[in-house]
Amino acid sequence: MSILETILVFVAIPLAIYGFFALVTLRSKFASRPRYRPGQAWDYPPAWWTANPEGAGDPHAGDADGDATPSTVRGGASGNW
Repeated sequence: MSILETILVFVAIPLAIYGFFALVTLRSKFASRPRYRPGQAWDYPPAWWTANPEGAGDPHAGDADGDATPSTVRGGASGNW
């Protein structure tokens, strides 16, 4: 086995494999749009989300007839040891 074949097997092929995986893992970072960073202007409308809109006191949550009575549902956590 010549020195060229040895370098090819033990250096070039592993570097090609590492380079391939590096490109595959970094491609989404280069292809995506820029992320929001704190301090930048926010150009999107506010979006409030809750898993339980009735518990948050939203009068329009689940009401088809438009009844605006506040909900009595309350959140919280408790437990016993």
